[in-house]
Amino acid sequence: MKNLKKITAMAMILISAGTYAHNSNAKPSFDVKDGETKVSPFFRKAGDKLFLNFLNRDMGDVQIKVIDSENRILYSETLKSTLVVEKAFNFGNAEKDSYKIVVRDDNDTFAEYYVVK
Repeated sequence: MKNLKKITAMAMILISAGTYAHNSNAKPSFDVKDGETKVSPFFRKAGDKLFLNFLNRDMGDVQIKVIDSENRILYSETLKSTLVVEKAFNFGNAEKDSYKIVVRDDNDTFAEYYVVK
């Protein structure tokens, strides 16, 4: 259990450091409930790309989906027992549309929108 806490702490430090090094204006979302801090996924937009970082503290399954404005699932992946989830989505050749990126773990569902003009 101590090793998991150490790994979690190191992963949070690495994610935070790497994220802020790329975008100093970025602010991750924190939610504190019952003394436990819940960290939401971090999304960073850079040109035609959208980067996702998520610390999966519970080590449960994490499902990622990309959905277009007509609710069609364009991409779906389930990651099992992954502590640090990192993904890059390239919208360089995507059609003009509004896309929703959904991240779901065992407890919560998060969404980010990306618009291609």
